[in-house]
This record gives sequence, structure tokens and C-alpha cells, in this order.
Amino acid sequence: MIKIVDATKKDEQYWHDIYLNAFPAYERLPFSKLQQVVKEHEAVRMAMIIDDGQPTGILLLVEIPEEKVFVLYFAVDANIRGKGIGSRTISVLKEAYGKGIILESEIIGQQAENEDQRVKRYEFYQRNAVQDSGFITENMGGTFHLLRTTDIVSDVEYIQAISILGIEAKVEKRTK
Repeated sequence: MIKIVDATKKDEQYWHDIYLNAFPAYERLPFSKLQQVVKEHEAVRMAMIIDDGQPTGILLLVEIPEEKVFVLYFAVDANIRGKGIGSRTISVLKEAYGKGIILESEIIGQQAENEDQRVKRYEFYQRNAVQDSGFITENMGGTFHLLRTTDIVSDVEYIQAISILGIEAKVEKRTK
């Protein structure tokens, strides 16, 4: 059974290791900055994904009023991927934040070096009912699809949530 719990001091090394392994340097904030933001803002949670009592991944969440959340970082431990942990985590997030989840997925269709990985990630979210909002965001040197579970969660709430983390983002309606 998947649980999402706040990371403790003893979880920091695990969280940090998964973080470094899962995200390219241009997408990472300094770990010390993340820790500081968590201390300063009640809405920001550095969380662990726990399955049957064992750590299986990490999340960085920015809670938005009225049962909504922005997920900046979501990674399952590379050693145990492919066991449904990601899908079950999304289900738990949907239960906890019933009015909506918003997150980013690297832009696809750009013939990026890791295009296959980007497409797989994007399709994973689609299979788990995290749909493309039609907005593209640029921040921290990357371009991302803005994905969400409901239309209730908006790009404005995304901007507010990401700004708590000290990240500037530009959001545009995607044109085909």
C-alpha cells in the first residue's frame, strides 16, 4: 500500500540520492534551497513515497488551497521502477488532492536527445488521467507541458505555486 509521508532528517540522504539520479542538473534546485523553502513555507512538502513500509521514491509538493497540489518533483527509485509504484502514487495523490494535481512533463516532439524517455513519461501521465492542459511553461532552462488532473486547477495557481519555490516561469497557451 502506497503512503506519502513527509521526509524526516533520516530520509534526507535517500531523497537527495533519488533527486540527483532522476533529474538533470538544469531541472534541479540546490538541495539546501529546497530544505530552506520547506522550513519557511507550510505549503511546501518534501515527501517520501512509501510502499509496504519501504521507501520507493520522492515528491516535492506545493499544496494549493482547496485540496489542490503542484508536484515539482516526482521520481520512483530507479532500482524498482516498472512495478506500478508511480501509478499507485498518482492514485494516492488524486485521493488526497481531489480538486486537482498540476505538474510538468518535458516537452515532446522536439527531437530531444532523450525524446523516447520524454514520450514514455508523457504517455505514463496520460494513462493515469493526468491530461495536457494546453499550456507550455518555460522555467529553469527547460520547456514543459503543463499537465493536470482536472480543469479546476489553473495555470494561475501553477504560477503562484512555483513562485513559492523561487522559480520564475513563463506560461503560454500552446498553438499547434
